[in-house]
Amino acid sequence: SSSLLRASQSPLARSPLSMEDGKTPETVTAPAPPAEKPRPRHEIQYTHRNTADKILHTKKKHRTDISWHKWDASDYASSDFCKRALKRGGTGVPNTIQLDRIHRKHVTPEQFFSQYAAPQRPCIVEGCMDDWPAYRDGTWAPSELEQRFRHVEFKCGQDDSGRKLRMKMKYFYDYLKAQKDDSPLYLFESSFHDAGRIHTLMDEFKVPDFFPADLFNLVGRDRKPPYRWFCIGPERSGSTVHIDPLGTAAWNSVTSGYKLWVLFEPAVARKLAKGKEFVKEGEDDEAIMYFDFILPRIREAHPDLRIYEVLQKPGDTIFVPGNWWHGVVNLADTVAVTQNYCGFDNFDMVWCKTRKDRKKLAVRWLASMQRFMPELYARARSLNQRDGFVMYNERQAGDASSSSDSSSSSSSTETSEDDEDIDFTGLRDSLQLRTWSHVNSCDPPGVHKATSPSPGRTARTSNGYANGHGRMNGHSNGHPHPPSNGVTQPAKRSRNDSA
Repeated sequence: SSSLLRASQSPLARSPLSMEDGKTPETVTAPAPPAEKPRPRHEIQYTHRNTADKILHTKKKHRTDISWHKWDASDYASSDFCKRALKRGGTGVPNTIQLDRIHRKHVTPEQFFSQYAAPQRPCIVEGCMDDWPAYRDGTWAPSELEQRFRHVEFKCGQDDSGRKLRMKMKYFYDYLKAQKDDSPLYLFESSFHDAGRIHTLMDEFKVPDFFPADLFNLVGRDRKPPYRWFCIGPERSGSTVHIDPLGTAAWNSVTSGYKLWVLFEPAVARKLAKGKEFVKEGEDDEAIMYFDFILPRIREAHPDLRIYEVLQKPGDTIFVPGNWWHGVVNLADTVAVTQNYCGFDNFDMVWCKTRKDRKKLAVRWLASMQRFMPELYARARSLNQRDGFVMYNERQAGDASSSSDSSSSSSSTETSEDDEDIDFTGLRDSLQLRTWSHVNSCDPPGVHKATSPSPGRTARTSNGYANGHGRMNGHSNGHPHPPSNGVTQPAKRSRNDSA
């Protein structure tokens, strides 16, 4: 038939060699179909037409370790992990210690300092945010933020070079409502105190009076390490287990949403806290997978390990002391503000880390201490003498003993040019702590076996660290030179004054 004839004449049916050659004809295979384009498990429909491109660009830059279409590979959006964790409320897990919950009305700043900050005991504080417009008036509800800052760009990640990846609020809010990622993008803005329209957020919260001091203010705002962040974490986002930089302590306040925290004491080894050895093939150590799989394996393998866990609710402020390992996962879309600080409770630890890891910053800080807080300067110098530590600028000069005064003098001159950049308000407020401050040593203190009970309740567990851990330079671990006369303010200078 004609159809058979056409088939026999097709390129696939004809042999390139004639049968008359006496050779077996070669087999001709059809070309492979084009490879299917990679795509994520969930197809997301966004409200704005540009959202998908903005999200794709940010994902590719933010995490080069995974393909963009694998952000939802584990399909956690379809699991009930967050609902289960919310229902459990951070309780009922074997081998888990609950943090104390205290209320601002029932605890004075002095009591908080002596019972939690100085002995390095994490806790949840209720009632710190009752008068915040961000919490009381709902001005930080995600829908309100989208209306107020639609065209304002916020940081949502960073690339491998450390460059910030920014996105307009309207696109991030679109993503927040629709995303199905296992570990979503996280809005984490650190420059909102001086970033145009974002600055209005500063008027809608205030630092809780439990945390009046940030001694890093002495270096000036422009040189101060990053310390304050405004955060919007979509459900399932979070942070892996870590300790905060330079030994700083932190407070974190949630205006809406829920966070599940895990904490380990400073003495716990990094490898154990992070649980790297418990990650199986095909798994990730992102926050949600850590809480779902890795943390239970750590508990099972180390039943005597002290693991602290707590659910943070709207209106709660968590206090995380310096050098404590901690990780967090957001169980719902969550808005929060957080700050790191150096106070009289952790100055020794922060100073020892800063002088080693941020050498030039430490020189400037020490010079400002000498000018404005002489007692703090004496403390830093005594720690250097105790440890035989030579400052960066003194080492360069080659003779620590002879260059000490001259280097401090030159640094002081440099500092005087930027006096107006120093926020003295917080420093003055912190001086109320001077008569009863107990500063920890540079090394993480040892675990003690009993703790003071929380105000109005009986302590259930040994929860933190002892105040006195031996002696240094003939003093107890209390500050050997507690500030007594306040902060020395610089003299006002005219525009034509030179340093």
